[in-house]
Amino acid sequence: MATKIPLYERFAAELQEQIEAGTFPEGSRIPALRESAEQHNLSLSTILQSYRLLETRGIIEARPQSGYYVKFRPRSRTLEADPSPAREDPTSVNIDDFSMQLFRDTQDPDFAKFGAASPDVGLLPMARLNRIVGELAREGAFDLDTSFYPEGTEALRVPIAQRAFGFGCSFGPDEVVITAGCTEALALALQATCDPGDLVAIESPTYFGILLILEALHLKALEIPTNPETGLSLEALEFALENHPVRAVIAMTNFSNPLGSCMPDANKHILVDLLARKDIPLIENDIYGELYFGERRPSVAKAYDATGNVLLCSSFSKDISPGYRLGWLAPGRWLEDVRKLKMAIGSGTSVLPQLTIARYLTSGGYDLHLRKIRRAYAQKVARMTRAIEEHFPEGTRIARPQGGYLLWVRLPAGIDSMVLYREAVKSRITIAPGSIFSPSHKHTDYVRLSAGAWSEKTEKDLARLGRIVHRLLAEGKEA
Repeated sequence: MATKIPLYERFAAELQEQIEAGTFPEGSRIPALRESAEQHNLSLSTILQSYRLLETRGIIEARPQSGYYVKFRPRSRTLEADPSPAREDPTSVNIDDFSMQLFRDTQDPDFAKFGAASPDVGLLPMARLNRIVGELAREGAFDLDTSFYPEGTEALRVPIAQRAFGFGCSFGPDEVVITAGCTEALALALQATCDPGDLVAIESPTYFGILLILEALHLKALEIPTNPETGLSLEALEFALENHPVRAVIAMTNFSNPLGSCMPDANKHILVDLLARKDIPLIENDIYGELYFGERRPSVAKAYDATGNVLLCSSFSKDISPGYRLGWLAPGRWLEDVRKLKMAIGSGTSVLPQLTIARYLTSGGYDLHLRKIRRAYAQKVARMTRAIEEHFPEGTRIARPQGGYLLWVRLPAGIDSMVLYREAVKSRITIAPGSIFSPSHKHTDYVRLSAGAWSEKTEKDLARLGRIVHRLLAEGKEA
């Protein structure tokens, strides 16, 4: 006599089939308990048992006060750690005009913009920001004279310090400097801690905008290998510090660009202690820190800083508006140096954008907005990952970010990403080739692809890009 399968197991099997078919992509929220019970005419206890069974299998996960979500699961195409040697030599940074060409391509409305690390404009609170600007104008709330204070308006510095306290930092509003985006924050941090000709340790791969700053400031770079999951190699960094006169370290500890890695909190603590012992400042870039897919926001290295040795940089460009060009810097013991530099290069940051963002942060709705865009980006990343697996050749490897919206992809053997870039441009598609993320032009078989504006249309564009990769692979085999 056949054993009767319990109702909760049958429903769990049905839901698992839907998840594996892509109905509920990785990172997406599945129906609430009561919703599933009503839709399938089952009891709440049956649905709860089903969800707990899938949770035990590692297929879904519960998030406090949020519901159940499809977990990210490793596949055979997951990118593994690059076996790059830990012993690197310093490099003079000399970025050619290609970076500027890439910027120009990504501004062309006719291009599929996989090469731009831009957020989805449709997810940004532009209508609310526009209403706030109108309110401020009617109230006469902004005083142009305040633009001359180098640290920025207190109205914005206070909520920044409050939110930072929520992820472990204890600096006050008077220890924050408002900047024209995260790029200016990073540049100020480097100017405050380094002199021309100094050596700066960077992640490899690293955001090419950092390389442009290093070149402009006449600083040298020392590449430190990274892991696709855990980020900067602490072992390689420690070796580098013992053998090179490193003046500062730049790290993107949460959801790095381009790799998407997130350094474990324990590693952040070790990193801070290591650099404090050697009196080497850490310049931390946390621009993607709020765009996490997990249950809680990861901490920052600054949270473990007891000596003011960490300069924390961030921005509102990825989650509120890139057009407002507002960032901030908590420079620790370099506060006065940064204030003087900020005054020297232009007195302060425009007041109206500061007051607009400040009111948005304090008027309620920001956390709800963040929850919305986190879910959206988790789904976009999952769908784009699935599309790459479908349309790209065997041998393609993909990093598995747990936040942000960027994918670091390793192409099959024999394909140069610069060749792919030139072929893709002919088809009105932009990508970011891997070599621009290294001062020594490594990572030539990688590309960074952005899922920021993922849609049904861009999936068709990605399929076209996949066909180009297939063609280049076939041509390489014939040669």
